[in-house]
Order: sequence, then structure tokens, then C-alpha cells
Amino acid sequence: MEYRVIPEENFYLKEIKNVCKVLLNQEVNFENLKEYLKKSDSLEASSENNFTKKFKSISKRIFSLTPTLQKFLVEKSIENSRFINLYSILCVERIIAEFMDEVIKNKFYNFNYIVYEKEFREYIMYKGEQEEKVNNWSEASKKKMITKIKNFLVEGGFLKKESDGSFKIIKPIIDEEVIKEIKENGSKKILEIMLY
Repeated sequence: MEYRVIPEENFYLKEIKNVCKVLLNQEVNFENLKEYLKKSDSLEASSENNFTKKFKSISKRIFSLTPTLQKFLVEKSIENSRFINLYSILCVERIIAEFMDEVIKNKFYNFNYIVYEKEFREYIMYKGEQEEKVNNWSEASKKKMITKIKNFLVEGGFLKKESDGSFKIIKPIIDEEVIKEIKENGSKKILEIMLY
């Protein structure tokens, strides 16, 4: 996994659910998926450009989901679906996975359940000191990545925005079946990050 700027990607829970439904119902194989999704408007795209962005993002994530995880994402509770979708994001987005591992997990272990705005900025600065690629990002790109980290972790159910602008760390309750499937057939490393 490499460090990437993803300013135009979003959580896309509804869209990835729709893609999983298509794949599970075997309406189409992966090679013909793009054309099928375009015709069926399963990604609910507002334009050709919007469709391309959504498809590119979702097609990367879908490879990290076993057929069983795809089924769980469609059929289980919203909390489980969000967890599975965030799992797929962490499998392909290194900077967000490392933020979970290095900041969220560390704070949780130390009984410190609040993440402040400055800690997101400090994290990006720290990564810039470690990695030339991150250091070369423009200031605008760094700000966008901070926003993406926050948005993905809020939508994934791991952070809750407080009235003072800080974020409270929360630990979602996930079905044992989901955890077992990732343990046995997915990325144990990403699962460990998520289960801090």
C-alpha cells in the first residue's frame, strides 16, 4: 500500500452495498461490472465523471471483501456494514489505516478517548517527516486528507464529532461472524487495527 491523496473519494456505503448485491446475485462477472453498473445506475452517479470516480474507488475496495463479507455488508446491521466498508477502505488506504493504528489505538490503550483537531494536523506533519511522498503533498492536499480521515472514521463508526469540534473515540459492537470471517479469510493486520 502506498500513501495517496484521495480528495474526491467518499465513504460510499450505499454504492458499495449496491455493487455487492450485483456480485452476490451473479448478475454479472467482474469484467463486465462497470458496464452493468452504468446501465443499471447502481452507483447513482450524477454524471459520467461522477460514475468514473465512484467506480474507481469502489472497485479497489471490493477486492478486499470475500463473498461472505460482501453478503454481510448487504444483510447485516448498519453498524456491521459500516465496519466492513471501513475495513475495505483501510485495506487500500495506508494513511488512514496507520492513523487508526498509531493515533486511535494508542489513545484508546491510554484511556484517552478524545482526538483534537490539532492531532490530525500533527499526524500529517509527522508522516511528512517520515515519508517524502507525504511531505511533497501540497498544503491543500494535506488539509483534504485530514478531512477524509475524519469523515471516514466518523462514517465508519469509530469517531463521533463533539460540540467543541473534538472527536470522541468509540468502539462499535460488531457481530462475531464478521470478525471471524476477516480473521480466517481477510487481513488480520487490518482487523487488529480495527479491534484495538
